[in-house]
Amino acid sequence: MMVFTSIDIIPRGGTTLVEQCRTDIDKDIAALFASLSALRSRRNALASIFSLPPEVLVNIFIYFVEEGNFKIYTGIPRRGGAPILMIVTHVCRHWRQVALECPSLWTFIDIDCLSAPWVPIMLERSKKAALVVIYNEPSSPEYWPLVQLLSQLPRIKVLKLCTFSIVVDLILDCLSSEPAPLLQIFNYKVLGNHDPRISVRPISDSIFQGRAPLLRSVELAECAFILTSHVFSGLQTLDLRQIGPSPHLTLSQLHSALKRMPDLELLTLFLSSRISEDTELFDQVPLTRLRRIVLNGCAIRTAVSLFSHLVLPVDASIALCLTEIESPQSFSDLFSAIHKDPDRSFPIIRSLHAKFTDDTVSVQFSTSLAYIRNRDIVRLSIQFEYASDSAIIFGMCRMVPHHKIQKLYISTSLDLSQDFWRAGFAHLPELESVNLRRTSIAGFILALMPVGVSMACPLLRALDIYDTDIGCDELRDLREIARMRAKGDVCIQKLGLMDCRNVTEGNVQLLERVIAYVEWDGHEDVLMNSHGGCICPTCLDSDDSEDSSADAHSED
Repeated sequence: MMVFTSIDIIPRGGTTLVEQCRTDIDKDIAALFASLSALRSRRNALASIFSLPPEVLVNIFIYFVEEGNFKIYTGIPRRGGAPILMIVTHVCRHWRQVALECPSLWTFIDIDCLSAPWVPIMLERSKKAALVVIYNEPSSPEYWPLVQLLSQLPRIKVLKLCTFSIVVDLILDCLSSEPAPLLQIFNYKVLGNHDPRISVRPISDSIFQGRAPLLRSVELAECAFILTSHVFSGLQTLDLRQIGPSPHLTLSQLHSALKRMPDLELLTLFLSSRISEDTELFDQVPLTRLRRIVLNGCAIRTAVSLFSHLVLPVDASIALCLTEIESPQSFSDLFSAIHKDPDRSFPIIRSLHAKFTDDTVSVQFSTSLAYIRNRDIVRLSIQFEYASDSAIIFGMCRMVPHHKIQKLYISTSLDLSQDFWRAGFAHLPELESVNLRRTSIAGFILALMPVGVSMACPLLRALDIYDTDIGCDELRDLREIARMRAKGDVCIQKLGLMDCRNVTEGNVQLLERVIAYVEWDGHEDVLMNSHGGCICPTCLDSDDSEDSSADAHSED
């Protein structure tokens, strides 16, 4: 046997020498890795993305962050507990450096999405930039991150809070500790404010130490508030919501607060029906810039008291959700309070949109003839509970000043009677177009039937029917009515049938002989049962009558 010796072969017993060799090799490997990393960095630096100036990268990062924050605003959850910008900082060293050197990228602090340890990091990286602070879903009583954030009140521009009532005093102490010179939007909602054992301190003049010169939007829900401070004098948007049994607010206090807000444009009041209507006298409150007012959850007499002391622009949009409708005459009082000067030039109301359920009526008066998709064209919207007679909406039309209703939209699953439609034709003499959705047309057709030589609704020129089950005889009757109206020179010029059941191509061809323009979507869905019998409304009514007659004969 031959034994070869070499300097590369280490004897088994040389433990110290082996460890030294391993250490030297590890150093060589680390040096190679460092060299390789440097070469990769130099190679990456030649990529076209690195030719972009840092300010361009910042704009890209801002767009990325704003898109992520928008998703948070719209309720799309985000996991991880870290700010969304961390994705950018993990791309490469250059991007990380650019992101860390831009404070405005770290100003959106949503405590609902961030874990608590990130709060001081965000405050440090944002430096002195204006902050957006959101805390809307308190899941635990640990409020220390919020208290830490509120210590930065002088540089917060948007503040949206939601806390439990037990910490209201703590939050108000923080909000009153310093001025808020940059604050523009302030929202505060209190949860669990229905326990009579907990006394909730009101928001008062001491908030922000009375200094928030840029404050333009305030939303308060279930808070006790006193809004007489000059800190609220520049508001353009005010949203007050009181749903629970406390706190109490009087109309004079509300008017006194509104009087100090001459620039108000959007006003939303969710007030319980038990709001105190005190007898204190107060002057008229001019809101000359108001574009929209929403009043929800109060009695109609409260609405009358409120509007009787407000002076609104003639084109202001009004939305009301009322309770305790005493009588139809109440609407006359309401409209008189809204339109105190009948000689002023108000926009003309041209369309009425109405929706019905078993116990609720919702009506919208619009200056446009188009289907309502933009609430700005709705000059007056009223929702109320009234189960006795749905035709009350036509009585309301008589009381609305400056109306010339030419188009009527009705949406309901209820069967509206012939009397309902006759009342509508009588109260709307200038009606030119009717749009029906999801409702039986039987009563409508009966009301259109001529009585003697007179034609009902003589200006009617267009009829649109959507998503409706049509009886076998109803299209035939409608065709006959159209033929008679054409003879009387009050013809129906347009008929629309969209997503309706029991309409066939043959029906449409017959209608086209007497109506100039029939718009049909080609949807054929004949209503038949498993035995081939028709189950349209007309046939079902006929079957019920025959069954009743048969039962009567069997009893005889």
